[in-house]
Amino acid sequence: MGSREIITLQIGHYSNFVGTHWWNIQESSFNYDPTKASEDKEVNHDILWREGQTLKGEITFTPRLIAFDLKGSLKTLKQEGILYDLNSQEEVKWGGDVNLHQSVPVPKNQFLQDLAAKENTVLVPEDVDQGEGDDIPDDISAKEEEVFGRKLYDLDDSVSVWSDFMKVHIHPKSLHIINEYTKDSEIDKFDIYGCGKSVLSNYETRSEMEDRIHFFTEECDSLQGFHILVDTYDGFGGLGTGLLEYLRDEFDSKSLMTFGLTPADLPDSAPHERANRILNSAITYNNCSTYSSLFTPLSLASTLWKKMGPLVKFPYLDYKSIPYHTSCILAAALDTMSLPYRNTGKKVASLNAALPFPMIGNGHLVQSILSLEDNLPWSSLTPHVTNQSNPFMQSVVSRGITDLRLKSPIPYSKTPNEYSSCYTVDDVLQKYLETKFQSTFSAGCVRRLHLDVLPPFPNIFSRNIDSNGFLSPVLRHHKQGVDRIPVMTSLQSSPDIHQLTQTLHTEASKLNIKKHSAYIEAGLEEDNYLEILQELSHLDSCYVNKMESL
Repeated sequence: MGSREIITLQIGHYSNFVGTHWWNIQESSFNYDPTKASEDKEVNHDILWREGQTLKGEITFTPRLIAFDLKGSLKTLKQEGILYDLNSQEEVKWGGDVNLHQSVPVPKNQFLQDLAAKENTVLVPEDVDQGEGDDIPDDISAKEEEVFGRKLYDLDDSVSVWSDFMKVHIHPKSLHIINEYTKDSEIDKFDIYGCGKSVLSNYETRSEMEDRIHFFTEECDSLQGFHILVDTYDGFGGLGTGLLEYLRDEFDSKSLMTFGLTPADLPDSAPHERANRILNSAITYNNCSTYSSLFTPLSLASTLWKKMGPLVKFPYLDYKSIPYHTSCILAAALDTMSLPYRNTGKKVASLNAALPFPMIGNGHLVQSILSLEDNLPWSSLTPHVTNQSNPFMQSVVSRGITDLRLKSPIPYSKTPNEYSSCYTVDDVLQKYLETKFQSTFSAGCVRRLHLDVLPPFPNIFSRNIDSNGFLSPVLRHHKQGVDRIPVMTSLQSSPDIHQLTQTLHTEASKLNIKKHSAYIEAGLEEDNYLEILQELSHLDSCYVNKMESL
């Protein structure tokens, strides 16, 4: 029987930030101990990962991934990766004079240096970026690790691209660089939807992209579908929806689960920046909802249209608006949300996460749920969605809480309660969903596997979270990190999505497309834009009508 494989497409720079954290999180849970290989596994990694072989016959395990980004996005990462060093044995046969031009090596941050050393990679002195405080004697570092646990990294100022914290290896077919555009270029910007569409209009470029997709699909025994992570606010929206349309035509029976991503730190001071964000999002949201099996917009900015709203609040996280921080939260939620399908009309959804799930170190699940009273355990990761209404349906995943932490053996002050007859975490979750969401069709899934948040996951947890991810009355030492956390997510079809679609339609309707000549020049006609607005209005009506009937 096949593994029901899923291929992931990461389309855009922020999507690659989220994807990198997601692959790192998964790799942290791998079991490399052969004596434990036969133990029961809750996650089938063969669904998202593939086994391969290098030219030297070495076995590799790499993501089923195709990542798209602009020139200048890689820094120290080779486009073909390092597992398959195709050029290492290349022989120079030119007989004439040779002029050697040596480029200046890009400095590696401390995490990449340590990762290279761990893999027995020799770093030349010029490659090493000796940050302040890095020169610590080995015996002192060893003693600190004994006391405080794993080494902590402060990469906030040294991460500028996603490859700065990538610890997994990729296949040579996994990375496609768009050489026509350069990251952060002020001359030839990749900032409107039509730029991405124009990339696909090049026959050679499109053929190469399709070849990469077919490479991964043809090696699958039983392809389940695709994860598509796409930046919706710039030119990658055009590239992403073009690829979505191709996937829908080529693999019409397969599931296309799309996540539309927007970073929380986008420039928001100039009118044209705001207009581009709204126009690109309106077109991309409309097309993603058309071609996807399910489309879920995600951002840590609470609102996106008139202005970039404040960061979504999590009670036990202290994070910044930088992509390195916000992307790790989205990745943790995606990893948890997707667990159910990684085991042995209304097409827009919202995603919520409790990160970590609030439980005291010596506490129990039932007491934690009762202490919530009328509050929800999670926060919304979908902009404009505030969880004011009961969802139509939802898929809830709990991870990292075992039956041993179900309820206290000592009678609780509020017992007897509706949970007194529950004997497993599954029982408690189902009872909570039945009680809290009485008019909602809810599906619950429980996994014992906690979420590993090992380096290079940023240290964003408040100090009243202990190293195992539980609430503690004693503050964690500032040199000690958090290794793992319990998480709960809820993927919902909800009336609250009306707030997202309605505000986007309202703000997009205020813009006169004829005044934004770059979109017209890129091929968007006024009639096409009016049709997009009409379709957004129809999409919104699906949720308005449902709200009125509740």
